[in-house]
Amino acid sequence: MLGKLQNWLIKQSSVLFSWKTEDSNSSQNRTPSPRELPAAIKQQIQEQIDNLDNNPTEEQAIIETLDNAFERWLNNPETEENSVVILSSPVTAISPVIADSIKKWSLQKQIAVKVLPFDARPPDMKSIIPIVKDFLQEQGQKTETKQDVSEVFVIPNLDFCFLRSVEGLNAIEYLQSLFCQHSQQRFWIIGANQVSWQYLDLVSNISAFCGEVFVLPEVPSDKLQTWLNPIIESFDIGLEKFKLEQQILEDTEESEQNDWQKYFEHLADISEGGSLVTAELFLNSIYQKTETDKEEQTEQQLLTNYPELSDLPFIDFPEQYILYSLLLHGSLTLSELAESLGDEKGEVTGKVQVLRRQGLIEQHHQMLTINPFHYPKLKQKLSSNNFIMSGE
Repeated sequence: MLGKLQNWLIKQSSVLFSWKTEDSNSSQNRTPSPRELPAAIKQQIQEQIDNLDNNPTEEQAIIETLDNAFERWLNNPETEENSVVILSSPVTAISPVIADSIKKWSLQKQIAVKVLPFDARPPDMKSIIPIVKDFLQEQGQKTETKQDVSEVFVIPNLDFCFLRSVEGLNAIEYLQSLFCQHSQQRFWIIGANQVSWQYLDLVSNISAFCGEVFVLPEVPSDKLQTWLNPIIESFDIGLEKFKLEQQILEDTEESEQNDWQKYFEHLADISEGGSLVTAELFLNSIYQKTETDKEEQTEQQLLTNYPELSDLPFIDFPEQYILYSLLLHGSLTLSELAESLGDEKGEVTGKVQVLRRQGLIEQHHQMLTINPFHYPKLKQKLSSNNFIMSGE
């Protein structure tokens, strides 16, 4: 299998990382916002966004999916699929959403779940298989529940179990074999991002070993508004008036509600209904307005204007590989990124620094991720250049 995979990767490299001819002179410069939000205030808002609960719409969708898939298997374990896959966008932190949703679901159903011990990608990819084997051995004693189901196993984020390298895919082959073992006693819940799932399906046909594949739905605009309302109220954020007649007419509570409704409809449209992308676009649409009255007293107010997606800067092909690899894996250290590209770490470092300055890549401690603000346009860019993205 390993030899076949090596040959396949070599033959298919032009498919997995191919592109169309692009004029290098068609560079698009991002237009900076004329009104900047003070860094201290932006940090405060960001911290409150980070502390928001998971969007209830996404949690409820996961719980309903788990309920339906589990009940089907429970009633017919000999014929029904013993797993369900939950996919999110590559910039969504899928692990916390799945973990919290499964916790609520397991309490509702009074089911004991066993979560594989991966909250990050191990430094040594060869350690994944021994870790899983040890974990399964420790969990060997079957857990009795009121439904008399043996075991429910959870992989919160499959992205942590592989790296786009030959040796980095060994664990996926091992996990695929596990999904097929004891199918009448084991039920699997697997989280992954859409790009990694598409890639793994292409290189290892992973969908053949799994059951239902569920993609987190787009969150409706009214649900996004409800989710972000605590931030709006906490910082007393107002709406910039978008139309001349709105500036002339006296404000009413009803008209303000309609304005916010239109704002979030637009926000949901350009963010494709993803909570994390929505939050980033919302944050980047806020600015501080300062006014001085006749007595030279200054008043400052936080306002938000209609958010728009910024044009991407010109991204050359080597940088596109870097961005795609980060989408593929969700997050990577610099060393992991270099390994996934087959390049030297020093060669990758400079390119990463440029992409960070352009705002396309973020770094949290040692982990590199894609800035969610740019994800919608970056997704279009890479897809148009024949990178393997979700749903293609």
